[in-house]
Amino acid sequence: MTLKSFFLTLATALALTVPVTVARDFSGLGQIRTLYIRDDHEDLGCLTSQGRWTTDESQCGTFVAVRDAHDFKLTALDGGKCGVDVATFKCGQGVQWDVFATFGTNGPIPGREVLRYSQYGVMATNGMSPPNFREPALDIHFYSGAEKGKYAWLAWKPLDDAE
Repeated sequence: MTLKSFFLTLATALALTVPVTVARDFSGLGQIRTLYIRDDHEDLGCLTSQGRWTTDESQCGTFVAVRDAHDFKLTALDGGKCGVDVATFKCGQGVQWDVFATFGTNGPIPGREVLRYSQYGVMATNGMSPPNFREPALDIHFYSGAEKGKYAWLAWKPLDDAE
């Protein structure tokens, strides 16, 4: 065995023994945060329990994400099931419970998972975004190219059961 083949064999063996870490994103109890799509990924607020974008932290909804190996479903504790209705993210009575996924930790924000629905993920509003603190929360939908303001990825902020 050559030295090169020895190191290749060793590297392969070590790769097989390294434990795989499972992301905590979109699992358990958490908030849905809006992160700017640009390089700094500035936190631009959160979603309310109705699935609307706000910058008022007191209005942030608490969500439960039930995840399996490939996807997850979301429920707002005070709003109900979450889904997409004509490209708009919503939670509440009458909302069809949709299945979401992520782009993985190698996606648009390295090391962090962001929500996707099919191939869609960048979110926007028809109003000024992010919304002003004093203004009502805004409906948030998948980016179409016509919106003004900042666009966002939806990311997860895990909450402890005590929060």
